[in-house]
Amino acid sequence: MDNQIIFVRIANHNDAPYAEEIITETEQSAIARGSGIAKRTAASVIEKMTAGKAVIALTNTGEWVGFSYLETWEGGASFPTQD
Repeated sequence: MDNQIIFVRIANHNDAPYAEEIITETEQSAIARGSGIAKRTAASVIEKMTAGKAVIALTNTGEWVGFSYLETWEGGASFPTQD
């Protein structure tokens, strides 16, 4: 990934093809860290993308390199989740 430009933008429905890779990477990262993060489904990740509640980072060649979304909890407070 030397000398590539990384774009961070609001995710949308066009990013759905990255969902499986995102959930696989998230799960593998949690296992490696020994954390108890819940496994997401592709459908839940795609829902965040299409609802405008997520950001995605892509290289100029279209390689996925980062993803994050906000979840609204009881009382309307939002907490960031990084995957």
